[in-house]
Amino acid sequence: MAKQPSDLVLRILREIQATQAKHGRAMVEHSRMFEQVKRRLDDIHEGMITSLGLASHTHVRHDTIQKEIDNLKKRVKRLEEKV
Repeated sequence: MAKQPSDLVLRILREIQATQAKHGRAMVEHSRMFEQVKRRLDDIHEGMITSLGLASHTHVRHDTIQKEIDNLKKRVKRLEEKV
């Protein structure tokens, strides 16, 4: 006996549902992987900002100390000239 058209449609619909279920599982896994990558990138970003901040702070501190040293040298020179 030949298959009825409704049997053929049901078979196709079941195949579509199976494919959609497979794609759904893949999307869940991809979403999980993207979240891991996002967390890693956030950690890297935070580390870079911290590093740049420390480097900038060190540079400013160095400049401040260098200015103080220059001022002290000028004062010593003026004092030596008076003596």
